[in-house]
Amino acid sequence: MRKVRYIKMLAFFLVLIFLASNVSAQGHFEFGFHYSTWSINIFKSLIEEELSDALGTDVKDGFVSDIQEEHPFLYDRSYNQEVNFDSNGNNYGFELRWYPGGENSSVSVGLSVEKTSMKVSIIELAGRLELEDQLTEKTANFQGNASGEILLKPLSFHLSFRWDIIPSSRIHPYITLGLGAATGAFLEEAEYSYSYRGKLTISGEESEDFEGGEKKTLKELKDELEAEEEDFFLPGLIPFIQLNLGLKVRMINNLHLLLDVGVWNGFLIRGGISYCL
Repeated sequence: MRKVRYIKMLAFFLVLIFLASNVSAQGHFEFGFHYSTWSINIFKSLIEEELSDALGTDVKDGFVSDIQEEHPFLYDRSYNQEVNFDSNGNNYGFELRWYPGGENSSVSVGLSVEKTSMKVSIIELAGRLELEDQLTEKTANFQGNASGEILLKPLSFHLSFRWDIIPSSRIHPYITLGLGAATGAFLEEAEYSYSYRGKLTISGEESEDFEGGEKKTLKELKDELEAEEEDFFLPGLIPFIQLNLGLKVRMINNLHLLLDVGVWNGFLIRGGISYCL
């Protein structure tokens, strides 16, 4: 699978070289490399609230199910939890950009190949469960901590349009708007994992420890669910939306430095260099 990705990248650059050789006399070309940091932590509070609502019932039922394997007459009376969320990642890519009006034109078109890593994590989900034994009427409490993450590493191809503001200036701003796509195959390779640990205390008895977890790819999860005749949909194409605001600095000769921030199926801070061909 990795070999196929590299072949795709090589083919993409061969296409770029072919295009450049056929239209270079009509405009101005730049070749660039960039690196970015990625996250969606700007929405951290909102995501934590949504995750708490979405996962509350499932997590509670998971705790209760494990407890009832050992104590079948214990039933939950109340449950509360807190969620701590985090996300991080990076992106790097190569881009060929064409300025049809020449070196100082404002509008340009870019083609790029991008490799992005996006990790979304529940650093800690702390839950407290109050229970009661229906036979003995003994009370119990369970305090558990769970964590989990999913890691995506898409390879995508992008078309973008850039508007340079006062391009003749050595330092000038620009706006980039672009669209891209990655095949859904990368979702099958995406890894997710979770683990939990908890302590059950029944009145008048010694405490008991519980723990568990697993790690697998989404393809493995999909196969398991389909074997149980449950649906699990993985899309065949994943779109990317790009909207960046940046600064371009002419360094020496035909070398430029670029710094920008913006939207990339999340939020990124990017630095790059470009060279005029």
